[in-house]
Amino acid sequence: MLLLAAVATAFVAPVTASAAESCTAASSATFRHTFNGNSGKTTISSVRPLCPGQTQAFAMIAYTAGTGNAGQFVYSTDRASITSSRRSVSLDVVVPPCNTQVTAILGNELLDEVTSTDNPYGARTLGTSGSRSSGTLAHYRGGSAECQPQPRVAFTNACDGSFQATLSNAASANVSAGFLVSGRLTRLAPGRSTTVPAPIGGSLTIRDSSFTTYVGTWRPPASGCTTGNTPPPAATAPTAAPPVPPSVAVPPAASAPQSGTTTATADAPAAVYVTPTPTPETTATALKKAMSTSSVIAIAFGLVLIGGGSILLVRVIKSLRDPA
Repeated sequence: MLLLAAVATAFVAPVTASAAESCTAASSATFRHTFNGNSGKTTISSVRPLCPGQTQAFAMIAYTAGTGNAGQFVYSTDRASITSSRRSVSLDVVVPPCNTQVTAILGNELLDEVTSTDNPYGARTLGTSGSRSSGTLAHYRGGSAECQPQPRVAFTNACDGSFQATLSNAASANVSAGFLVSGRLTRLAPGRSTTVPAPIGGSLTIRDSSFTTYVGTWRPPASGCTTGNTPPPAATAPTAAPPVPPSVAVPPAASAPQSGTTTATADAPAAVYVTPTPTPETTATALKKAMSTSSVIAIAFGLVLIGGGSILLVRVIKSLRDPA
């Protein structure tokens, strides 16, 4: 039994050690790759599998390049990652039919444009010691003609506050034109065009492969906006007439003059009291009634005075005749 246990231990220990060495961290992993810049293809494999949870990214990019623009503008890109369950990846980019540079790198940080014709990735380029990948140097320069894209950007404004950009590449261009819109690459073949809507109330920034930047914001159309282009105002419901209090007596409506016709409006009040205009006849009658009443009062007051005076006069005369 002791002998069997010793034999089992001798065989188990190497197996356990081998299992511990079967995976590696991404930061220390090594790789192998193949590269064909002319066709824009790369394949990368890890020498040992990555441990669970480990990831290593790779990227590849093709640029249009030439003496005319003294720089490189992104033409096509591809990205992929090796993981514990994915030990090999392939990258594939579209190579322009003119002066170009194609590079495959460790990591996924790519530059949209470069201001020189040099390889901007240095030790990250696959095939260098910094990339930890063995194989040919993954950097290619090729093409026999200068790249001549002819990108155009035009903004169109609408009366409702929206606008859009029309991207196009002239039919006489010898390569597809590249457009970067909010970080996204759009490539148009010669003679092709497309439209990009802009956010309402915002702006739109576009960079094209001629190294030109366009910034668009909404502006009133040059042709102007007519009333028909704007939405009609919402209809307003008519206001109801205020109710008449039950304690208020409403006089009969005055008859309209026969010489014309009056049309009531929708917002007219329910009833309007019109003060009657006095006529000369009614005014004279009222004055006559007022004068009759005043005359009666004056005559009565006069009679009272006359009666009192008479009594006083009699008493004076009597006192003169019969002195005390």
